Amino acid sequence: MAGSKKRFSLIVTVLLVIAVALSACGGKNNESGNGNKPGTDTGNVKKVTVNMGFWGTAQDLKIYQDAAKAISGEYPEIDLKIKQYPSSEQFWNTLPGEIAAGVAPDLIAVSNEGAYEYIDKGLFAPLDDLIGKAGVDLGRFTPSALNIWKVNDKQYGIPASSMPAMFLINEKLWKDANLGDYPKTWDDVKAAATKLNSDKSHGIIINIDAYHITNYVKSFGGGWGNGKTINSPENVQALEFIIDMFKDGLAVTPKSLGFGWDGEVFSNEKGAMTTGGYWYKPYLKDANPDLKFAAVPVPKGTVEGSTMISNAYVVLKDSKNQEAALKAANYLTNDTVQTQFLDIGYNTAVASLSKQYFEKNPEFKDIEPALAYSTDFGYPADTKRFIDELVKQVENRVLGGSNKTAKEILDSIQEQFK
Repeated sequence: MAGSKKRFSLIVTVLLVIAVALSACGGKNNESGNGNKPGTDTGNVKKVTVNMGFWGTAQDLKIYQDAAKAISGEYPEIDLKIKQYPSSEQFWNTLPGEIAAGVAPDLIAVSNEGAYEYIDKGLFAPLDDLIGKAGVDLGRFTPSALNIWKVNDKQYGIPASSMPAMFLINEKLWKDANLGDYPKTWDDVKAAATKLNSDKSHGIIINIDAYHITNYVKSFGGGWGNGKTINSPENVQALEFIIDMFKDGLAVTPKSLGFGWDGEVFSNEKGAMTTGGYWYKPYLKDANPDLKFAAVPVPKGTVEGSTMISNAYVVLKDSKNQEAALKAANYLTNDTVQTQFLDIGYNTAVASLSKQYFEKNPEFKDIEPALAYSTDFGYPADTKRFIDELVKQVENRVLGGSNKTAKEILDSIQEQFK
């Protein structure tokens, strides 16, 4: 979720080197990467233990545990064990060390925001040669969600969920300003922000955060290109729009108001509009249950474009049970399990079930068309350093008195990621 988005370990590269060194030195024996023997006889079926790691809620854990109990009905040879990590930060901080020690899970559930870093470093196994053997039908999944997990024409994840970014509007403030139809373009947003701006509430919240900046970039036809197109003209145009909104006094950052993230500003009605995501619904239910909001696609700059958050099941490269792990991943995307996740707020990547999400969450119905055009974040492989540098330079421009132009900011960042 954007409010607690995944952050990335500074030690991953060092630990990966250790992992490679241990492997080269014969650090692994014939046991599986999770410490269990690849197969043990149970009656007439040779059982294979597959360890699956994830972070998430207690509701997520129950669904996974129930699936682990039921998986033998379809895959009698698989004994699925579930390991819950306390947080995404602890997961990514722990995983490289587990790989180095030979005790990492075979299978993990992860979000795509930042996943390219770990694909680039060789943590995840390409699945193409295993898909047929494991009986995975890729045709069941939304094409845009599948594409999120395809890098250099190789499939690295079996998608479980997908949800485009969105633009959220305080309904009462909008109606009180007699603004009519909700905005479709950033020009519409700028005009509306001028009317919504007051001594009590700012026209728009722009969180200086990679997630939010990237949605502006996508809407102007840009993207980071995994580090190759950071200073593209489209990206410059998007950043110029953000800077102008602050120059014109229409935008506010959570930091400048003493809040941690955009949702807090929105829930306290200190900002009338913001980019955000599906996590706003449960958050606002607790933070301000009386607040009514509208959710529309990210407004158009020059094109229809936005990011998509997709959770997927990924097999670790170091797993000794890759085919069994992929079968377990396939089981976790069956209609029963996916419907359970849908019921607790996740839009499934299984195309035949996705419409049910928007029926159960009618406030997000207008976002459904964005499933077709929303795409991956495209951060460089050195994701944390890129995010830190982007946030630092944009913050310095809008809050710290820097006079750098949008082009100068992106040119200087591009120089670091050639």
